[in-house]
Amino acid sequence: MPATESEDPDGIERHHAAAGQAALMLVESLMLALVERDLVPAGALVEAVETVIETKRRLAADGHEPATAARAAAMLTTIANSLAAAGPATKG
Repeated sequence: MPATESEDPDGIERHHAAAGQAALMLVESLMLALVERDLVPAGALVEAVETVIETKRRLAADGHEPATAARAAAMLTTIANSLAAAGPATKG
């Protein structure tokens, strides 16, 4: 009889990975919607994401889950680039 996800550690890990992916995609989508509707300048959101990237890099340098922090920083960099491409940093 196959194990259920709750009994299978790999299933639990996949569940957490899926939840993380869904959350990350949702936040990126909401940020892009804010930019597209001219509610928040892209530059302000890029700055916010870059602050988180810097925090993750500092945590990695301090030995706090360095591999995970480096992966998170890479994912956040992709989001910052997406936001930067979505609209001008400032309105002219």
